[in-house]
This record gives sequence, structure tokens and C-alpha cells, in this order.
Amino acid sequence: MNEVRFSRQVKEVKFGAWILDPKHQSISDGEVERELEPLLFRLLCYLIINNEQIITRQNLVEDVWSQHYVDDNAINRAMSELRKILKSDKQKGTIVKTHYRKGYSFFLEPEIVYYDHVEKPSTFSSQTGTEPKPASLPGESELSTRAQPHVTTNNHRKSTLRWRYVLLPLLLVLPPLAWYILPTGFFTGEQKVHTLTRSDIEESVLSWLPGRYATLNLSPNKQHVAFSFIQNDNKNYALVVKSLENGHEKRIGNPGVNYFPVGWSVDSSFIYYRAVSEDQCQVWQLSADFITSNRHVFDCTLHYTTGGGVAAGRFVYSKSGYRNRDELSVLTSRDLSTGDEFQITSPNLNSYGDRFLTYVAQKQVILFERRQYESNELYMTDLDGGNQIKLYESANRIWAVNYDAEHDLVSWFDNSANQLYRFSLAQKRLHSVEQLQTEQQYASSQILDSNTLLMVSYPFQADVFLLDQQTLGLTELIASPLEDTSATEVGDEFLFLTRQGDQRIVRKQQSDGQIVPLALPQDNYTALRYNSASDHLLVQYKDKIDVYKLSEMTLADSINAQGVVVAAEFIGPHELGYVVVDDHKVKSRVFSYSLTEKKVTPLPTSDSLWIGRLDDEHLVSLSSSDKVVLYNIQSGEITRTIDLPQVKYKHTLAIGEGDIYHSDGETIYKLDFSAPSVISEFYHIDTSKYVISNMKYSQKRGGLILDLIEVVENQLIKVTLKETESL
Repeated sequence: MNEVRFSRQVKEVKFGAWILDPKHQSISDGEVERELEPLLFRLLCYLIINNEQIITRQNLVEDVWSQHYVDDNAINRAMSELRKILKSDKQKGTIVKTHYRKGYSFFLEPEIVYYDHVEKPSTFSSQTGTEPKPASLPGESELSTRAQPHVTTNNHRKSTLRWRYVLLPLLLVLPPLAWYILPTGFFTGEQKVHTLTRSDIEESVLSWLPGRYATLNLSPNKQHVAFSFIQNDNKNYALVVKSLENGHEKRIGNPGVNYFPVGWSVDSSFIYYRAVSEDQCQVWQLSADFITSNRHVFDCTLHYTTGGGVAAGRFVYSKSGYRNRDELSVLTSRDLSTGDEFQITSPNLNSYGDRFLTYVAQKQVILFERRQYESNELYMTDLDGGNQIKLYESANRIWAVNYDAEHDLVSWFDNSANQLYRFSLAQKRLHSVEQLQTEQQYASSQILDSNTLLMVSYPFQADVFLLDQQTLGLTELIASPLEDTSATEVGDEFLFLTRQGDQRIVRKQQSDGQIVPLALPQDNYTALRYNSASDHLLVQYKDKIDVYKLSEMTLADSINAQGVVVAAEFIGPHELGYVVVDDHKVKSRVFSYSLTEKKVTPLPTSDSLWIGRLDDEHLVSLSSSDKVVLYNIQSGEITRTIDLPQVKYKHTLAIGEGDIYHSDGETIYKLDFSAPSVISEFYHIDTSKYVISNMKYSQKRGGLILDLIEVVENQLIKVTLKETESL
């Protein structure tokens, strides 16, 4: 479904008292303006297009959800939500009509208003034939026409066919054909036919300067690689461009500024980079020779940015702040001469959005990663955002991809499993997976050819620290060289998660400092919480929550979340709260669960990413719109809303002793509702060494337990694949 192209051709759609604004995906009746979630926007457009016929549930499943199966309850919820949002004081009548055991129809006559520069589609005389299908992509109509040349239509369906052609630009908002979009169910069967091999490797160091290497970015002609580098004892990253032919390096750096590569021009003559100071971010265009030109092209947000040139003077990049959400990114196309921009993707609100990966000039397509809460999806689209195709879905991140024109393969390296993936664009399926035989961990990667990869060894170490509330001193809590996160205190001991490949194990640090494994198998755990009042250990997975009686190590309860568990916390001695995003990722839902009554209760919070209990009267929510929201537990009413500072890495909240703490990844703030300035800075981390990934309050120790990502010395490496054997 391409809402973006539609929004540039159709100015508005009038129906009843409402006016639909496709560009902003909102409706207005002159007094009330409402923003539509992506799913509701698609659903409304689909009903408008097919306004003179009944739409079955199967039509909605295939054309709006683009799935093989959608639960009836999900369709009912979406229809109910759409009806509610279409009600106002000016528009009280029926808009979406239900036909018993048949489906739905749009009750009003819509009026389409195009932009002046758009040629209005011509009307065609209808022909007679069989019952028409709901309107779909032009390609689908053409296929149907060629397959059934003698089909005729009844006269009473003329108006339906007229709409099919008059609304040609509007058809572009509909999902592509099922075979074209390749939903997840398709991948499950297709991925079984790819080849699986394993290879020995040979490593060689490409740069001997001691320090930290990050964010590799290979030029399209594969003659240069750009990266960020910070020497030991320095505070800022420099930009380095290294020739892969002679090894020569050029660099740019200044005190107080960090430089990061963003991408390259199509012909490899320019590199785009970010220059980031404390409160400023700028994107610059630098000639590859570091001599000819170096010019500022636009200001950016402090959030991580990737992008690349797609044509002369045209630049596509990941722009954060979509729908006013700091952590939600969208692909944006920018004219570098005029500064004009338009977005070319529309990610769901309950996701991290879209990240530019590469531009394939031979096919004139863009590859990007769509990061959901529970998975990571590889997408392909054209330069205008049309013909978006979901190619692959991965449990792990797809950090970078490279295109092999000779074999028409897209390749990427999964650094969680040390596997090299190759995907065939011609066959739209996974071609092969190659397992690297090494214990080495890697981070950023670029693929030179079928046997050679450029890597940086893993520069991150996950550690758990205590931030003392009085002295603001940092003390290491978990003395382990491994990646440890999500520590929760149990008396004088700690339980925490330790990464093992692409999974985690639960370990315990005893009071004497000795670390032992807990009697739980290795699995995809995401978080731990402990409730001392009930001796319950909460173990969070992506799609469920297990609760153990810790002293006995027996399973006390298990909650199937019916979606992705975004967060889970104890909010009472025998009660927990959790946030779930369903399969359609439209809205999050929040529930409480009583461990004594075995009862699930919906909580009256909306668009939450985290939930906690402040006191006997209030729940605290971190909303997807970057706000802290206080709810009255009894009435469900919002009692206070606070806008958070712009995120540097990620938003996290912690509650302790009646106080709320917020972290943006670099700075911790304290929220005091009695103070004139509600938000005040509490602590700032050394950003040359650490990033704050999570935190929780320790009542016993009077401080904050911080999950810190520490950046350590690493190397720039060339990895050569040697002998390969089939598995």
C-alpha cells in the first residue's frame, strides 16, 4: 500500500461532514481534526474506493492487512475504532454499514479533489460482466483482464467500474498482490529451500591505530570505505575514508565534534557525513578526495541517520521524529538544491520505523530495514515509495546490505549468529546462509565480494552499574566480562541476563561475588523483574510472561500475551502490569494481571510503551508520543502529562521512593511535580565511553541500577571465507 504517492496526487476526499487529508492522514469536519493510525487510514481509503459494493472480511484480510489470515476480533476492533473516529457532532449518521454475514460497505458518496498539477483520470464506458472484485492495484486489474477477455458485467455495476478507473491514483494506496508483497507466511515455506553452509575464515587487520572503529560504509564502486574512529584517550570521533586499493587514509576531525558517515553519492564521488556537537547535528557533503568541496547540506536530528544519493541532487535518508515520535524514523527524499522534502514510507506508529540501507542503481530501488518491536523486516521500494515489497523478516537486526549485480543477490551479515545471508532479488527468496566458524564477535560490516567482508570487531560491552543517589558515583555491580543486562536485586544477590549468541541465559551473582547459572534453559528472554513481597520472579519473552516462585524455582503462572510484550513490571504485591502490541502494530494495549485471582484486566491507558506504579493512586505511562502520563488508578483519568526532552538513544523510565526518573540515553532527569520546573537534570554520563540502555530503582541501595553499553577498543578487520562445506 502506497499512501505516500496517493498523498501527493489526491489533495482531499470529501464525504459527509468530513474532509480526508491524505498527506497528513487526518480527517476534519471544520471543528474537530483527528489523526488516523496507518491501519485505519488504509481501511478508510479501501472502503471509499469500493464504496458501491460490499467488502467481505476476506477482501480486508488480503487487501488491507495483506495477510493470509487475520483473526475476526482484530477486524472487529479495527472497524469499531474506525466508526468511533468517524463520529462527531457534525457527522452522526452511518458511514460504515455492516451487512449481516456478508461484510461492510461505505455508506456515503465520496468526492475526490486532486492537486492542480495532477491529470484527472478519464472515465471509461463500462462493459457488462460478472460480479466485480473490490478495486486493487492496476497491475492486478490488467492480469484479470488478460486472463478473462470475454468477461461481461451487469448494468447495475457500471458505477463500480467507473470508480475503478476514475480513482486510478487512489488505487495506489491498496496493498500489492499477495505474491508481490510476500507476507511472512510465504517466507516460512520458501526459506526451507535455501542452502546452508559453514566456512572457516581468515582475518587480517586493516588498521593498526589503537582506538575504537565504528559505522563502516562502503562506496558503491567498492574502492573506499568510510568509518568513524576515536583514538584512545580522545573524546570525539573523526571521519576516516580509507582506500581499499592502496590503504591510504584521509580524515576530518575537530575538538567537540563527532563525525559519522551517512552514505555515498551514486557515483562514489561524494560522501555524506554527520557532524554532531552537543546540541547540533548537520549533514555535510564531502568530495571523496577531501579537496574539491565540503559543504553543509541540511540540519538533522541528533538521532542516528543513514542515507545515500539516489540521483544527481537527490538524497534519501532516515529521518527521525515521524509523527512527533523521537524514536520513529521514516525514509525521506530531499532535493539538495531546493531543500524540498517528501516522505516515501509510512511505518506503523508502534515500531521504530524505517532505516535506509542502500540504493541499487541497476534496478533503481531502495532497500531499507523496517524495525518492529519483535522483528526486523527487509523492504524494497522505488524512488517515490511505490511498489513496496517485504523481502524478508529476521529476528535479528539487518544493519547493512550490499548488492551483488553479477548474481543479483543482496547480502548482509547477522552479527548475532555470525551468519552471512544472501537473498535473490530475481526469485524473491532467501538464496543461502553461510555460518562463519569463529568465536569472534563483530559489529559493523560491509561485504566486498562473495568471499571477502570488511568488519569491525565488537566494540561494545554491556555492564550493570549502580548510580549512587547522593554521591552520583558509579559502581560496577556485576563483575563479569560477558554482556550482562536487566539485573534485578534479590536481597544481597542479583539475577541478570547474559547473552549467549542470539539468545540469553539467566545467571545469579551471589553475595560473595560468585556467579552461577539459574536453573532455567537458554532462551529468548528480554527482561527480568523480582517482587520481594511475593517472592515472584517475572521472566519476560517477546510474546509471553512467565512468573516463578523463586525460592522453589517452580512455575507459578504463564501469560500468553497475544502479541509482542513491550514492557512488564510488578505494580503490586501480587499484581503485574504489561504492555502489548498486537500483530497489526496499530495501538498498544495495557493490562494488569492478578497472580492470586488469575485475572486479566485492561487498563485505561493509550499508546503506552511502559507502565509502572507511582503510588496508591497513580500509574505512570511512557507514551509513544514521548510523554510521561499520570493516570488515576480508580477513575482512569489523566491527571498530568509531561513532555520529555528529545531522545539521544532511547527513552527509559524508573520509579523509586515516589520519584520518577527519565533517561534519554545520555542524561538522567528527575521529575518533581511540586517544583516550578518539573524536569531537572540529575546525572550526565560520559558519552565518550557509555550509553544508558535501561535503568531501574534500587530501594535497598538508594540508587539507580543502570544497564550501560560501554565502548571499548576494537579493530578494523578483513575477513576472508576459506573452505566451505554444506550442512
